[in-house]
Amino acid sequence: MTTFLEIVKLVYAPLFTLLAGYFGMRYGLRQLRVEKHLDFVTRQLNEFYSPLLGFQKAIRAKSELRLRISGAANRAWEEICERVPQPFYDHEKEFEPFKRIIDYDNEQLRKELLPLYRGMLELFRDNYWLAEPETRKWFSELSDFVELWDRWITQNIPGSVIEKLDHKEARLLPFYEELETRLDLLRSELPSVSIILVHLPNGILE
Repeated sequence: MTTFLEIVKLVYAPLFTLLAGYFGMRYGLRQLRVEKHLDFVTRQLNEFYSPLLGFQKAIRAKSELRLRISGAANRAWEEICERVPQPFYDHEKEFEPFKRIIDYDNEQLRKELLPLYRGMLELFRDNYWLAEPETRKWFSELSDFVELWDRWITQNIPGSVIEKLDHKEARLLPFYEELETRLDLLRSELPSVSIILVHLPNGILE
């Protein structure tokens, strides 16, 4: 005769197996979603935010050095002007080394700095899908900034018009701050996602 325990095993064992499979599948799907999110965040960091900040840091380093040299050159020229007798007959000869600084800066703008800005814009354009919504709104500002530089360098817009358009890098400073902030937020998200994936029990991840 079949015992009551055997009947319970016969009836409920398949049910337990079915439920275990169901919850295992749900957890597997949730785990997969977390892993896909983790992969996306990694791509955001490696293919968008980190490279963009790399461009920006290179621009900043060169720009800060230009400002330091320009300030030192201005002070040195003022000292020369105070020291020599007036009128300053050898003005052109004395100013020649300082003019070379200006020429170098202009050449560096064309050959080094503008290509870096264009690189930022190209990277932004090609990887726009990796940008967070708060970052995307800066695409037009960066595009306008680069376009105005290109028009000025090729002499297709007067300097007076550039001034009225308020063409200054200060307009991009909030964009640079957004990149820094977003990079830190995404980096901090990676370990937290990993901990959730490893330690939370079944049924927690939604």
